[in-house]
Formats: sequence, structure tokens, C-alpha cells
Amino acid sequence: MFLSAGFLYGLGAAIAFALADPGAAFLSRRMGALAATLLVAIAGLPLIALGTLVYNEPLATSLSSTLVALLLGIGAAISYVGLYYAFAVGPLSVVGPITAMFGTVTVLFAVLFLGERLTIAETAAVIIAATGSVLAAIEIKSSGMIKFIGLGPLAAMGAVLLGSAITVMMQHPIRTDGWVPTVIAVRIGVAITACVALFAVSRFWPGMAGLDSPGNGARLPKRFVALIALIGWFDAIAFSSIAIGLSAAPAWLVGIVAATSPIVLLFGGLVILHERLQPLQWVGVTFVFCSMGIIAFG
Repeated sequence: MFLSAGFLYGLGAAIAFALADPGAAFLSRRMGALAATLLVAIAGLPLIALGTLVYNEPLATSLSSTLVALLLGIGAAISYVGLYYAFAVGPLSVVGPITAMFGTVTVLFAVLFLGERLTIAETAAVIIAATGSVLAAIEIKSSGMIKFIGLGPLAAMGAVLLGSAITVMMQHPIRTDGWVPTVIAVRIGVAITACVALFAVSRFWPGMAGLDSPGNGARLPKRFVALIALIGWFDAIAFSSIAIGLSAAPAWLVGIVAATSPIVLLFGGLVILHERLQPLQWVGVTFVFCSMGIIAFG
């Protein structure tokens, strides 16, 4: 029974992330990763707070639990900023498949830190996904030298590693204190961290590419407030779906299903932004999605 629950909540998260991430990529390219992270985190808080009515959970529990969740929020903020920075500098057609590694890394962390078990097929899938993510993020020059395709893929890899760790570490406080107070505190931690970082960057490194807005001309007009709210709501739904899934199902299952959303970014980069993949990156993309199929259906 718990497998079906984990699959459904993971699928809900995947759909919500698929709806939120293209908009987040747009915001990141217009406003910078820090401002996008801050606004998305704030916009989603009211929707998460409604969970206290539906699930009969408090908005907050003990001070110690809240502090732990706030600390997790710092890590989550760094992961969000890394992901949104990757969205900002691209290329999305490479960044998208790399973020699909979230599922396999979550599997690995769940085994190492939560004692969850992997089958032989799942172990092979983790290795395939890791290999595919590296292949999708590199290019081989005519001289034979291997280099990463800009900072976007590297930022995406860092965001995946940290985000997977935060996901696994959230399971205990969620099961102990409830998902609503845990997620609210984590998201507040994200907002506070992004706000402080945004102030520091705008004060000392104004116009820093990918992190801060390059100038007043890149600021979003007021009519985009509704768009920001919508992105925040979808992201909050995705975050909450993962949290609810963690309360009832293995972390590896929730993570691997939730990781199916990046296929939208892949096609967005190819179709909308007219990005092109080299043969080696196509091999990497194929590896990543094959590994997801092995874990989900193998």
C-alpha cells in the first residue's frame, strides 16, 4: 500500500515541478537566481499554511524542531539558488536531464543514511544515471580535451546533490512533527537565506550574472505578480507532495518518481529556446531516463 502512496505523491510532485520549473527558469533569466528563489519561496507559504486546516497539523511545534527545519532551509535555499542559477545560464536542454539525477542520488542517500535497501537493478540504475548526467554535461573539443558546458550543468549537479540530501534529512522531522510545520519552517529558512544573500550580492557584487538582476531594465513589470504567485504555488505543491510522501513511503520511491519532471525542461530547451545537443549529450540524456525507467518499473 505504501508503494502506491509514495508513487502518487511523487507523481504529484513531478507534475507540479514540471509546471513550476519553466516559469522559474523564465524568472531566473529576468531577475537572477536569488530574487527568483526569494519570491517563489514567499509566494508558496500561504498555500502550505492551508495544509494545517486539511491535515489538522500545527503551523509550528517545538523551538528545537523549528530551528532544525530552519537550518535545513538554509541548505534548501542553496540548492534552489544553484538550480535557478543553472536555469538562468543554461543550457536548459542539458540542465534538465542533469536534474533528473535527483531521484538516483536520493536513492543513494536513502540507502546510506536511512537504511533503505536497493535491488541489483536499482544499483545499476544509479550508476547509469550518474554516468549519463556526466555525459550530458560535458563536451569533447576537437583537441580531445573534455570540458563542462558552462557553469549551468555544474550548478545543477550541486543543486541535485544538496537537494537530495535535504530531502532525505527532512524525513525524520516530518514523521516526528508533521509535514506542515516542517515544510513551513524550511521554506521560511529558504526565504531568509535568499533575502540575506540577495542583499549581500546587490550590495557588493551588483549585476552578478545569473545571481542578481543585471540592471533595472531586467526587472519584471507588476503584471508578472500573478505569474510569480502561480510559480510559487506550483512549487509549494511539489515541495508539499514530497513531504507528505516522505511521511508514509520510502524516500527512494518518492524521490525517483518526483525526478521525472525534468523532461519538460529538456524539450523546453530544444523546442522553445532552439538549443542543440551533441551526440555525447544525447547518450547522456538517454542514460538518465533509462535509469529512471529501471528504478521505477524494473
